[in-house]
Amino acid sequence: MTVALAVFPSEAQAQRLFPQKVQRGKITFVNTREVMLNDRPERLAPGVVVRNERNTIALTGSLRGNSYTVNYLRDPMGLVREVWILSPAEAERPVRPAYRGQPAVPAEADPTVYAN
Repeated sequence: MTVALAVFPSEAQAQRLFPQKVQRGKITFVNTREVMLNDRPERLAPGVVVRNERNTIALTGSLRGNSYTVNYLRDPMGLVREVWILSPAEAERPVRPAYRGQPAVPAEADPTVYAN
């Protein structure tokens, strides 16, 4: 007797957890090192890691011209160093902390404000 199990992508994919200081925004990839983030030109850090909706590494050159809702982190110099492209379901949820008990970062936080 053979048993067949169907696994649907939306049910099989575990909810991703993001670092506590992650910020949310809309990104458009202009070229391999430059993006428009929340309608402002930004530079990507050397060695930037971009993860797609399936949480696999995406090359920035293959994303050129496309826009996404993302969670992202900046390096100490203010460059975007890590990007997670969100699925539509993830984009609807508020930003969550990586560990239980930590406060969530509000989705409406202004990612462009930095102290000098």
